[in-house]
Amino acid sequence: MKAIPTDIRDLKKGIQYRVQRDFADCYQNQFTQGELLTFVDSHFVPYHGGHTVVFKERTLYLQEEVNSKILGALGDYLRTAAD
Repeated sequence: MKAIPTDIRDLKKGIQYRVQRDFADCYQNQFTQGELLTFVDSHFVPYHGGHTVVFKERTLYLQEEVNSKILGALGDYLRTAAD
């Protein structure tokens, strides 16, 4: 069974996640369904209300106001790649 992260804090270091549906981050970087991302770390910048999510392959930038839909339903966008 695939783990479904409901929050950025649910992502685990070294775990590979598969993008479940296409989306864009706050800088309009495109993430495509099927893409594999290996989680490294995340950082929150309260002043900007932004999350920087570092994957081995690339970085994801989510801003609380702009990307509230993604942040509120993270499991719709990312799932663990392992069965």
